[in-house]
Amino acid sequence: MNEEEKQELPSTGAESASETVVNWEEKAEGYRNDYLRALADTDNLRKRHEKQVEDARNYAVDRFARELLPVIDSLELALASPVEGAESIAQLRQGLENTLTLFAQALGKAGIAPIEMGEGRFDPHLHQAIAMVETEGDANRVLAVHQKGYLMHDRLLRPSMVSVSKTPKAAE
Repeated sequence: MNEEEKQELPSTGAESASETVVNWEEKAEGYRNDYLRALADTDNLRKRHEKQVEDARNYAVDRFARELLPVIDSLELALASPVEGAESIAQLRQGLENTLTLFAQALGKAGIAPIEMGEGRFDPHLHQAIAMVETEGDANRVLAVHQKGYLMHDRLLRPSMVSVSKTPKAAE
């Protein structure tokens, strides 16, 4: 066949199939590139999230620590001052009371508060009984607080260590 005859023949299915395959290959390459970009974006997002979580974990107490620095300064000042005589002891006591107030304020800003006794009833969610004392009157009353308990917002940090009343045993 000469060139003229080849040009006159209609295009065969093989040529059109070849063009279709090339077109599909281009589309597949485009989809592959889109997939790789989405994969890279997802990986970058994961790494950014991990960094944010790590920063939050490492620096979560930053504000709280800044609130405690004046307490440390006050205690260091108290330790550096000489104690001689009754007047110095009274000043030291006043300084310690002021430091305790500073510390309680710092804890309060962080959402940490002592457990209030309220009615004086034993609450197993807030108190830990370390002694039971036989007394007249209602049972399960808090008689003494040996160590304060604390809440952080609504979560228990440490229960109050308390002595609780119990009814006396009947005399036999």
